[in-house]
Amino acid sequence: MRLRCLVARTPTEEKLMTTKITKAVLLAALVFGTTLLMFTPTAQAQAAVAYSISFTDGQVNLDVRPGASGVGCTEMVVSNEGQATIDVDVALSGGGVTISPGAVSVTLAPGGSITVPICALALTQSSYKNVQVSAIAQGRETNTQLNSVNKNAGFAVIIDQYARLSVQATQPFQRIGPGKEFFLTFTAVNNGNYQDTVAVEILNLKDLEDAGFVVALSAAQYLIDTQGEQPVQVSVSTPRGTVVGWSNEYNTVIMQVSTTLEGETEARSVTATLWVRGVFLPGFDPIFTIFALGLVATALSKTRRE
Repeated sequence: MRLRCLVARTPTEEKLMTTKITKAVLLAALVFGTTLLMFTPTAQAQAAVAYSISFTDGQVNLDVRPGASGVGCTEMVVSNEGQATIDVDVALSGGGVTISPGAVSVTLAPGGSITVPICALALTQSSYKNVQVSAIAQGRETNTQLNSVNKNAGFAVIIDQYARLSVQATQPFQRIGPGKEFFLTFTAVNNGNYQDTVAVEILNLKDLEDAGFVVALSAAQYLIDTQGEQPVQVSVSTPRGTVVGWSNEYNTVIMQVSTTLEGETEARSVTATLWVRGVFLPGFDPIFTIFALGLVATALSKTRRE
């Protein structure tokens, strides 16, 4: 048999015990509250860093033709939409173009905003292309690394296509007899910054046809790569003149190449000179031979009588 002994506490001991229990409860509550503060941000802290970043123009065009600046600009707007003063760092980059400035750091009071000019630069005669510029921002409470918030924004940069052509005559001067068929060759060159569909035309075609020439282009258009060359052939038949006729004339063929790129008016021309000299003699069939001999005999007889 076990005996339990109950020991009666004095009032002083009871008060001391109650005090110890109260302190223990308060200490536990303090530790628990501190833990909650450490691992659960308050609503005020969560809302402290709130901002926006945007660009006034979503697209920037760069003119890179010879003599142009190759520069285009937009504006970046950073606004503090929170309740605390914040620091915002923005890094900008775009493949193939230079962005200036490439980094921006600002400090904004609650409700504050700042507008920063941002420019893109490409080298003169750069190839036509589209580039996406990205802006990566990090915002945080001033002088701390707490409550960091990241944002992304950006804009497009288009390096505009431009047309630049040239054309040369392979044989700028050619002697040919009457009633002959041959080919003139020209070379069209695309000096632009992208492939171009080039139209070809004989500017004085009507004058040549009125003079008895027969002229035909092998094609009306050519797709030429940037810095590429394209031979352009022209079929030419010279006039026959009279049945037995002497020709000694100079004629020109004016070749023009022009871009079909919308908004561009680039066109170049070159002249080839034809010296049509000689006597046209058709095929030696009997009838023509008798006729030709008759003309010669008549001319000789007339000369003797004189």
